[in-house]
Amino acid sequence: MMEPLAKPSGISLRDHRQHVYEQALHILQLWPFLAEKYSRISGKRLRRLVREAAWWHDLGKEHPQWQQACRQDYEVYRSWRMARELDPDQLDPLAYREFSREKRQSDSWSAQALLKAGLRHEFASLQMAEASGHKLHPLVQVAIAAHHAKLSYKHRHRWLEDGRPAGATGAGPFFKYWEAFERQSTLYAYDSQALWKERLLARYEYAAVRALLQLADTRASRAEGGEELPQLSTFELKVRYPQLRPVQQAALGAAKEPMAILRAPTGSGKTYAALLWAEQQICQGRADRLVLAMPTRFTSNALAMSMEENVGETGLYHSSAWAQRYGHLSHPRQQSMAREQQLMAQILATPVTVCTVDHLLMSLTGTKEQQHATFFFLANSAVVFDEADFYDSFVQANLLVLIQALKTLQVPMLIMSATVPDSAARLYELRNSIVKAGAADQAPRRRLQWAGKAEGPEAAAPILEKMVRIGSGIIYANTVARAVAYYRWFERHHPQLRPILYHSRFTEPDKQAIEQRLLQALGKDAWKCPQGGRGIAILTQIGEMSVNISASLMLSDLCPWDRLAQRLGRLNRFSESPLGTAYLLEPLKKGETYAAPYGELLKRKWQASQPFLRTLQELAQWPQSGPKSEISPQELVRRVNALYPRPPAFNGMAATNQRALINMMEQNWLIVPHTRVDDTEAEIAAKWKSRHIPPQQVVLVECPPNFENWHEYQQFVLEYGIACPLWLIEKELRKPDDQRRLGKLSRWVGDEEWELIYTSFYQQEVGLGFLYETETETESDDW
Repeated sequence: MMEPLAKPSGISLRDHRQHVYEQALHILQLWPFLAEKYSRISGKRLRRLVREAAWWHDLGKEHPQWQQACRQDYEVYRSWRMARELDPDQLDPLAYREFSREKRQSDSWSAQALLKAGLRHEFASLQMAEASGHKLHPLVQVAIAAHHAKLSYKHRHRWLEDGRPAGATGAGPFFKYWEAFERQSTLYAYDSQALWKERLLARYEYAAVRALLQLADTRASRAEGGEELPQLSTFELKVRYPQLRPVQQAALGAAKEPMAILRAPTGSGKTYAALLWAEQQICQGRADRLVLAMPTRFTSNALAMSMEENVGETGLYHSSAWAQRYGHLSHPRQQSMAREQQLMAQILATPVTVCTVDHLLMSLTGTKEQQHATFFFLANSAVVFDEADFYDSFVQANLLVLIQALKTLQVPMLIMSATVPDSAARLYELRNSIVKAGAADQAPRRRLQWAGKAEGPEAAAPILEKMVRIGSGIIYANTVARAVAYYRWFERHHPQLRPILYHSRFTEPDKQAIEQRLLQALGKDAWKCPQGGRGIAILTQIGEMSVNISASLMLSDLCPWDRLAQRLGRLNRFSESPLGTAYLLEPLKKGETYAAPYGELLKRKWQASQPFLRTLQELAQWPQSGPKSEISPQELVRRVNALYPRPPAFNGMAATNQRALINMMEQNWLIVPHTRVDDTEAEIAAKWKSRHIPPQQVVLVECPPNFENWHEYQQFVLEYGIACPLWLIEKELRKPDDQRRLGKLSRWVGDEEWELIYTSFYQQEVGLGFLYETETETESDDW
């Protein structure tokens, strides 16, 4: 009798189970803190639970129904090998990948019989373990049930129907396990804060075994497929400086507390300060990795490169750093490795991960299987929230839930910002006052000049012409539409110039290329050259943080003081001029103040926020010359404190949305719901949003093929996808055929047919800027 198979490639089940078991032990040996903290919080032995899960997870592949289908697929593969005069029984991962590729190209699958077998092996694993007399721990049962993302209401019908005899109705043999999971998922209720914490800790217990089994299984399968494995490594601060800056000394002092707020000027060395703080948390046994959460998904490549210089491997999720590191790779094996490393960053399985706060919030919701892994590794992290002053009250309401969850999970936190208001200490229920750190050197001199009102670039033409004359400048536009308008102005009036346009509607590889151009033109090294920095940058909010560029002349749309402080951080940043000048404009639309995105969209019209209006009032009266026209970091902090004297009140949409997040944490802690998650991870089935922006959908700028699975689709999106507001896509699709520049395509993603959006009108210089140039509706975001 032939040995049971694990896969149609010919890998035996015995070997595969051993490989997964070995990978699980390796993970726990490399990261011992995972088991140490687990024991401290739950009193259970994580190593024993993961070993049990690894050994029993694929027992169901011995089921005759599954084995028969697997052997049918294996025989198809053997025939393919014999037709090429290859040994039909030799294990050959490269050949099997070629076989699978040929099948996909012919709109077929390498595991056709298994797809139609009507039996999920993980379901059978639970049944066969029970039949053997082995009583699996409930934590292990959940891990086995979920290790291929089938512990989900989307797949409830499979639990009901799989394993039934042909033509039979009613519940199949596996449905009793589903019912047990459902009962388990309703054990807790959020009727009190104590029970809220109890459920959160229960999720942590289950997510640990669940996440580690999936990671071990993925790594074992990848090795069996002849693929290189992403290295698992630990946090190590490699660079030491003989003298620390004030902000870094302050961070070390703040490391004694489980949570602290650190305020320091832009450019003062906060990035290295965060690493020093994290090292202290790890040395004190509070964490084993660092997560740096940024306000937007457009964290710059400069931040990731800075991190890697100091600590080595850094994961960066939802940022152009993926393209910066891997976009130049052309060999399929190299690309596959790069994409796998990106998926490791997604679940925070890297020593340092830079991501968005949205990503961490989404991990709380439990609306995708991989969020349970993200949640678990987050619970073992030290978390830094950078640029915390960026968040509006809507996001702050969500952030408070996240912070409360991290406190419950005993996760140390550091909140950093250049202008975080004093009221933040009350908002985050901080025991101590804000830690303040000054700049190490004398702050660059900067002055503000009020430039009046402007509907379009023509009103600012004298300032733009000045940038042309001196050869450098930075322009901040509040919306993509206004940024594209500035770019077109230079095309019309100075076609010989090539300004650098940077907004959110570029692909990841092109964002990388743009950031490189920005650094080459206006970065620190550029200003060391005899001719100085040369180039004009046109940026939206994407360029407010971490882009390490500077110019002595800036033009900016009006924004609240806290956001203006970030923009001014790019003015005369390297003291390239005795005095940098920022011209400030009040943006108009149809003759009226246009506050987008700093306000609320009501009845298709922007209502400016009070911080925006107060900043407008103060800047309109700003001295136009002399020392009083200058602005210091201390004055910026004072202005921000006056702007936000009290913590924000959470009412209306923010409060309702916050409650929706708590409800999802209650409902989805164990079983993944059958719900739509927005492509940008900003919204879940119109029930909850990480921030108050319109629904998004991915636009593909390369014609997509069919995809063997969801991961393959995600990898394609990383390279060729751009998230855009749904209303903007729908507006374009309503145009006549001869004017429409977007289209719909039907493609298979696994065994599901999806409708994808595609355009051939994308340009590397302007991205999807064409969507905004004929704008008749109200633009409402730039995330």
